[in-house]
Amino acid sequence: MKIDEIISVVPYDKQWTILFQNERVNPFKAFKEGAIDIQHFSSTPIQGMFAKSIIDILIGVKTLDLKNSVANNLIQLGYEGFGEMDGTGRLYFRKRQEHAYDLAVVIWNSEQPINNLLIRNYLRNNPRIAKQYSERKLSAITKGYTTLLFYSDEKADYVSNILEQAKKS
Repeated sequence: MKIDEIISVVPYDKQWTILFQNERVNPFKAFKEGAIDIQHFSSTPIQGMFAKSIIDILIGVKTLDLKNSVANNLIQLGYEGFGEMDGTGRLYFRKRQEHAYDLAVVIWNSEQPINNLLIRNYLRNNPRIAKQYSERKLSAITKGYTTLLFYSDEKADYVSNILEQAKKS
């Protein structure tokens, strides 16, 4: 089980919102009362945006010390866990079956989910910026950044700039 994987970027698919709505019940079942909120984030909830065909789900919790039952429930649902990502305060789980899902488990109302949702909402409200970001993603793929880690690194500064713009708006 390794985190890096081959990725591609595809045009917006209106099914992504439906896939999120259908899948969001599973983490709620796994976390039971431990989930404060579950949100669709990253690029797939942004109409017209090019994205990896992976539904990103943000799960807000009070603590990252998950009970074994939660992890076991997620495994039974087809998710694999990777633990905390680079000291970011985010636990990462993914499911790769007929459809692909990534779960980001974070402390609710901490900086990370606030920033992720700020970017999502900013891009939803600024289609011109979303189009520029889509072009940046396609450029990264064209340049050969076709694995998750290289692709993420390639666009990290650009995403930071979008966050700064979003904070100012």
